[in-house]
Amino acid sequence: MSDIVITVLGLLAGCLMCFEGYKMFRLCLGIAGGVAGYIIGGFLIGITGNLGIAWSGLGKSIVLILFSIGLGILAFSLYMKALIAVTTIICAFWFYDDFFFLFERVSNSVLRSVLTGGAGIFAGVLIGIIVYYAQKWTISLFTAFIGARIISGALSPVLWSVLLSGDEAQNIQQQILGSDVLITYPLVRLLVVVAFCTAGFIIQLKTFKK
Repeated sequence: MSDIVITVLGLLAGCLMCFEGYKMFRLCLGIAGGVAGYIIGGFLIGITGNLGIAWSGLGKSIVLILFSIGLGILAFSLYMKALIAVTTIICAFWFYDDFFFLFERVSNSVLRSVLTGGAGIFAGVLIGIIVYYAQKWTISLFTAFIGARIISGALSPVLWSVLLSGDEAQNIQQQILGSDVLITYPLVRLLVVVAFCTAGFIIQLKTFKK
């Protein structure tokens, strides 16, 4: 039940950011802050778990809720002052989660993690600075992308497990994509991000041009 609730909330928050990001930028930044808090909370739980600290299910939930609500409120309150920090956290996680393979040739696992995280931090700071001083279209693109990323995180597992597994995946692959294209979970996530980001950006542009 908790997974269903998280999925629904993720879809609602992602759609709000993706399609209404510019008009409700302050609220959307607060949502992004909540996502960043969830990422930080999960990271700390993972680090402390590796150090031998055993977390109960309730304990993990409390930590994640506190970090999510706390950073969400902080981002909403500080508004543009929190933009670069929130963007950096989300982009660093995004790079680490989706582009870890770019440094797979690096044999040292610690160095590989540092390089991936460093690339994400650099991109996050750069994007945050651009959006901070940006015009409407950049803010629209930024919120459309973050919203699409949240939607992808909630929707992709459902698509993969329900629609794109077994015979269905093989049929789609052979009839639509061709036999040379292999459907993988990262590909599904990427397609969802691209589709929603494009749609959200176009809708936001049309909205504020009226």
